[in-house]
Amino acid sequence: MALDLTGITNENEFYTQHYLAAILENDLKELFRHWKTAADESGKTPPYRKLRGLRRDFFIFRETFERERNPGQRLARQSDFHARLLEILGYEFNPRLVELDDGAALPLVAARHRPDGSPALWVLAVLEPDNEIYDPLELSLLPVQYEPYAADEPVAILDQPMDEIITRRVFSAVLPPRWVLLLSSTQLLLLDRGKWAEKRLLRFDLREILDRREESTLKALAALVHCDSVCPESGEPLLDTLDENSHKHAFAVSEDLKYSLREAIELLGNEAVWYLREALHEKIYGRELAAALSKECLRYMYRLLFLFFIEARPELGYLPDKSPEYRLGYSLESLRDLEMVSLTTEESKNGYFIHQSINLLFDLLYNGFPRQPEKAGGNLLPEAQVSDHNTFRIAPLKSHLFDPRQ
Repeated sequence: MALDLTGITNENEFYTQHYLAAILENDLKELFRHWKTAADESGKTPPYRKLRGLRRDFFIFRETFERERNPGQRLARQSDFHARLLEILGYEFNPRLVELDDGAALPLVAARHRPDGSPALWVLAVLEPDNEIYDPLELSLLPVQYEPYAADEPVAILDQPMDEIITRRVFSAVLPPRWVLLLSSTQLLLLDRGKWAEKRLLRFDLREILDRREESTLKALAALVHCDSVCPESGEPLLDTLDENSHKHAFAVSEDLKYSLREAIELLGNEAVWYLREALHEKIYGRELAAALSKECLRYMYRLLFLFFIEARPELGYLPDKSPEYRLGYSLESLRDLEMVSLTTEESKNGYFIHQSINLLFDLLYNGFPRQPEKAGGNLLPEAQVSDHNTFRIAPLKSHLFDPRQ
């Protein structure tokens, strides 16, 4: 059974989405076997089982944390939980200040260094000012996080969100860490300096993951964030191996896609020539038709690729993927299922249902749905007067790609 990655968000493709969904589990099998062997031979509890046992502590912490109003006490309760979490993940909880290049001080809760003493990984924490849900990257450091170091008179960074601090002060330092773990009371973010320019990161929803206690999710969390995977004392980090495999897989998929795309264009073009000649009885003129047909077939395939992409990414929020009317009656995915059905009659073998359905889908994207009926003079009715009949809505996508004149 594939890894259940519920609660783990692969933002901006830290790894390729298909790699995470289809390949990652196989690449982690050796690590999982190592954990099992260590447990069998020495009784050493694997980290994912320790995470499973953290559920009770987490919800006790959250209950007291949410009741607490004093910032110092909130920080102390959060720090206690972070210490337990980081110990399970192989890091030493050791709060300290680190001086940045401009003289400002940044509070760390843990760190790892390379053999030459340069930073390899910093663990940072943010404290929510209340019990609302925040993105840790949007939060700023609070004065209470500097209070334990008041005798050192640190130059605090209080007005910048963590996103800006990490971009301008951490990853842009003369000797920057390769990795940053950013912790809040409910989230853990893994950032890689090499991917940060594109805001690619892994986000772990601790509340979701610990509450569900799904073993494969806990295994994925432990494998992807454990110190031995991110910055081991020796050898190549597991995450670098995963990254290399992800790139290799993406390259292989791109090569396959290139040849499949070429074959699809040839199939479309040949079918169009057959239709022009046999159904419309038009004369076929060589080079002129070939150039136009090649461009139109390529555009047709790009439309399909665009649709496959946005149907596979519901988080983009463009298509009404939660509507059964759209999903079962109009989507490209439903047509792909239909294409698997064996055709037994002449009407089904030689009909144009899939072609007509795809054209209808192209029209839905270009003109939107429902279409606004026109009044006399060509003006559109106000939006409020347009009924969607309890089906779905698609905003018109007036792009050159879907222009029916193309």
